[in-house]
Amino acid sequence: MNMIYLLLITLLSVLPLSAQAADDQGEQVQTAQQVTARDLVRRLQDRLRSDSSITRYNMRIETADWQREVEMDAWDDRAKKRFFIRILAPKKDKNTTWLKNGGNLWMYLPKLERDIRIPPSMMLSNWMGSDFTNDDLVKMESVVEDYTHRVLSEQDGVYAVESIPRLDAPVVWGKIVRLIRHDAMPLSEDYFDEHGAHIRHLAFDRIQMMGGREIPTRWIMQADDSPDKRTIMILEKVTFDAVIEENIFTRRNMRH
Repeated sequence: MNMIYLLLITLLSVLPLSAQAADDQGEQVQTAQQVTARDLVRRLQDRLRSDSSITRYNMRIETADWQREVEMDAWDDRAKKRFFIRILAPKKDKNTTWLKNGGNLWMYLPKLERDIRIPPSMMLSNWMGSDFTNDDLVKMESVVEDYTHRVLSEQDGVYAVESIPRLDAPVVWGKIVRLIRHDAMPLSEDYFDEHGAHIRHLAFDRIQMMGGREIPTRWIMQADDSPDKRTIMILEKVTFDAVIEENIFTRRNMRH
């Protein structure tokens, strides 16, 4: 009886430790997974952007009946969360400019000769009639910090990463699911609202060397509510780690 009693005491003392060890191991696996997912998203951002860059874009808005092209130059100061865009063509939109500074976004309309601050209520409005939104300009550098990230699956070196907004994050999407290659090359992004409904799909392709690094040079955005319309953003040239004059990111420059 004494031997049986001792065995029972030993088992009872070891089981909680085993359960705790399993819980600790589970937490370590979950933490490692979260770090890996967050690291993938961070590395993705680092691939597409540098501390500063100057880019020439051609944006095509296509429907079944018509097509519109917009040529633009963009100056990106990632380190200070600033962005400036000047429209080059078509003629009717030429010299329309956009300035993002922190969480603020302004637009200058040459015909009105005035700049307008875009209010938060218009963040989901289409940018320049495209399938991209004003929010895409404002929140481009906050995707790593404003969301928690986890790996949903992995197949052949491609990770499906789910990003859920933090409770206090000022974001408009309820969820983003990205397909990211093991080397942090973006393949696609799917956006969902706060109710879990799918809203739009962004695909990346035409991967090539540009500006000294391998990046996707064509981005195709398609919204679910406009199946006959899509927006194609083509990177024509880019200079990473560019030296940008301070006066670029001023409201005065919007008028020049």
